[in-house]
Amino acid sequence: MADWFGKVKGHVGEANRRFDADAKQRAEAEAAAKSTILTDKMLQSGQWDSGKVLFTTLNGGVTQITANELATFRHNMQIAKKQAGFATGKGITARQVIDLASAKPLVYLSDRSDGARSDIDRARKEITMGVPVSALHDSVRFITNAGGSTPGVTRHHVTIQLMEFRNAVDAIIASGGDSAAVRREANKMRKGGLKFDCSCDRHRYFLRYVATIGGFNAGRDETGFPKIRNPGLKGVACKHVLRVMTELESSNSVLRFLERHLQGVSAYKANTTVKQTEAEEAIQSKAPARIKTSEQRKAEAAKARDRRASKRAASAPKARPPKKIDPYTRRIESALKGGSLTPDQVSQMRSWGWNDRRIANAAE
Repeated sequence: MADWFGKVKGHVGEANRRFDADAKQRAEAEAAAKSTILTDKMLQSGQWDSGKVLFTTLNGGVTQITANELATFRHNMQIAKKQAGFATGKGITARQVIDLASAKPLVYLSDRSDGARSDIDRARKEITMGVPVSALHDSVRFITNAGGSTPGVTRHHVTIQLMEFRNAVDAIIASGGDSAAVRREANKMRKGGLKFDCSCDRHRYFLRYVATIGGFNAGRDETGFPKIRNPGLKGVACKHVLRVMTELESSNSVLRFLERHLQGVSAYKANTTVKQTEAEEAIQSKAPARIKTSEQRKAEAAKARDRRASKRAASAPKARPPKKIDPYTRRIESALKGGSLTPDQVSQMRSWGWNDRRIANAAE
């Protein structure tokens, strides 16, 4: 078994303890007398306690926040909200998460020799597995390996809330519980709108605010603007979420898990948990899916079409070269055109057993 995975038993409690500790620390930080959290109210009004001096890294270095920075923050908020029509209540799709992570990356400050500076780069290099271990109603809990940057942490918990869950249940009921309908609706559900949460610090400090204002946050809402860590509101998801999005969208084992969960629904409620052996087999039996943007998929599809076309062209029967006409046959054709021979004469000569050479000589 992979050393990082640990036990399925107790994973819900472990995840809840992490999320609860995060919520408690966040509430204490805002309530503190010397709190430097820039809340939505302060951001909109531009006013806060005169004893507070707030800073940002918006312009590169650490500078004091003025009215100009506040205006830029508000502008960045509007841009983030408009991305792909977010804040509609319908969440975001797994495909949108992957594409946006590539299109507007939040770059890590530390350089690495392998060039992995964005969340999607690190997801491809570091996060090799995302396994669904349980689901409660419309929410699925995944466990991923950690990237190794946090001492003592070997795994992270990613929660996905599937916005099409009720529609899927309704369609299955209407079909009479047909197995084909279950599979069809599970596939539609995993490619539909969703919200997400992750237990890692990258999501907590850099990206939770983006998810909150974008309307695709499945955990506690973050109302403190990330003025130091992400004032440009770049990025969309951490490396753990990006791994889960890829597995959710394309993995057959995840599809089977969702089918199993939907088959156990009663009154829009269901509770599914995999066994320890099932999770271990899932980890050992599959290689991690490649994390690909839509553009990469299109490029690969075009190359595949070209390869198929080349293969078809190579296997197609080659046209035979035209058969070389005997020179005596040509002389006969010339004699027929010139009138020195008639078709009846040629037929008569052939009935005598004459070949083309003799007929051609006779015509001269």
